[in-house]
Amino acid sequence: MSDTKSGVLARHQAELDAGRFLIQKCGDCGQHIYFPREVCPHCGSSHLALVTPTGLGTVYSVTTVRRKPDAGGDYNVCLIDLDEGVRLMSRVETSPVDAVEVGQRVQARVVVDKGQGVVVFDPVSTPMTSAKPVPRGPAASAAVHTSTGLKALRGSAVIAGVATFGCGEATGFTEMEVLARAAHAAVADAGLKMSDIDGLCTASVLSTMWPMPVTEYLGINPRYINGTMLGGSSFVAHLLPAMMALQSGQCNAVLVCYGSTQRTSTFGRAEIAQARRVMDPQPYETPYAPMQPLSAYALATRRHMHEFGTTRRQLAEVAVAARAWAQRNPEAFMRDPLSIDDVLKARMISDPLSVRDCCLVTDGGGAFVLTRADRARDLPQKPVYVLGNATANWNRQVSSMHDLTVTAASQSGREAFAMAGLKPADMDVVQLYDAFTINTLLFLEDLGFCKKGEGGAFVEGGAIAPGGRLAVNTNGGGLSCTHPGMYGIFTVIEAVRQLRGEAGERQVQGVKTALAHGNGGTLSSQSTAILGTFETL
Repeated sequence: MSDTKSGVLARHQAELDAGRFLIQKCGDCGQHIYFPREVCPHCGSSHLALVTPTGLGTVYSVTTVRRKPDAGGDYNVCLIDLDEGVRLMSRVETSPVDAVEVGQRVQARVVVDKGQGVVVFDPVSTPMTSAKPVPRGPAASAAVHTSTGLKALRGSAVIAGVATFGCGEATGFTEMEVLARAAHAAVADAGLKMSDIDGLCTASVLSTMWPMPVTEYLGINPRYINGTMLGGSSFVAHLLPAMMALQSGQCNAVLVCYGSTQRTSTFGRAEIAQARRVMDPQPYETPYAPMQPLSAYALATRRHMHEFGTTRRQLAEVAVAARAWAQRNPEAFMRDPLSIDDVLKARMISDPLSVRDCCLVTDGGGAFVLTRADRARDLPQKPVYVLGNATANWNRQVSSMHDLTVTAASQSGREAFAMAGLKPADMDVVQLYDAFTINTLLFLEDLGFCKKGEGGAFVEGGAIAPGGRLAVNTNGGGLSCTHPGMYGIFTVIEAVRQLRGEAGERQVQGVKTALAHGNGGTLSSQSTAILGTFETL
């Protein structure tokens, strides 16, 4: 990094603009690196040089974004594994655009348009490869780190109150207003007043300083504030830090809250996309126009199909099961009947995912209140104990995932179960972040409910629908109940309702344990919580 006149991003882009494709190589450990950065992610060295790769690679995964002809037509988005051992997002120049196959060999070249260079690939006439790439990044089999101190926190905090508001359409409300309605209802459910709240956890897609206006709007003076933003996993990830704050005496009652009006808001998709380019830049993926986050999950789906033979019919089982649960939930936004054929015949968006493989776009607010367990006897509601919680974050860009079929849930789940002293077979209900049907399969596998690659077979025959062997997403999930931008808080709320025995027609009998799992970004951040009744202490 001898060049101090500009950062590596600017230098790399300047080379692309000049028609040259370069990657980095570490002078100490010898590893190749892409995307370029200031320090080696493998050894921490700053002795990095830009070098010319062979440009030969293999298609690791591919999706075709389906658009109407008047919108520009279809195009592919690919993940390419270069022979040097790095992965990048790009496109393969071929006709038709959906003729690209996983395992296909390709060659890089630089296309310069209006002065800006991007890397694209062309097919080459060499045999396709079926070899599985060597995993990069964090190892899914890494040792579980659960300290004695964390285990001592088991059951030290209870969820004392929960509430939702405006799930579906909240026309005429702002996101702050739906948040406030849910927050006030959750505080009342806990038998408290807003003046009792001295801890706050919250996050927003559109604001980087969200705890400040929330504090102002609610009129509270919290001694503990957590604005950690990990996408949809945020509100599950807020649990453990809140438990620590409660146990230390920093605060006595923590409000975790969220609100969004993304369905009825006048803030359009184009404005949101522009805001994300500024607030969440991804310069090595954005030029290829993936329909995010959908295209990232489509790439994961295609890879899962390639490695394990997973089928669209198995994915459809997930959507149909979610709808069956939603039909028992008066709060669910989508309650019309849904069949396997309905899903299979639905409009394709970013193949192999159709519109019925995708979560809803709704408004909605959710909130829950945490207190110390020693206050449980004073609560008006049945207390729900937090037995375990862990969070793991392995990547932001989907092209940085070491293996599209393994998420950081394999780490967060193991650590949460270890803290709780329980295992997957002990769970009575499971609430997963199902932004897309593939999520449910990946998380069932990574959290240990079935072996890797067996998620498709696990859900067949209504196994996760009402009456099946495992009750999953009993409110209808993000696929059929609600999905106001970030769904994670609703996994906790539904788990609490099931543990209290307050879920009405969808109530699972004899529930004593529940898992709530949040997912953030593009399979980026994963947070797992294990909850239980008094009998599980």
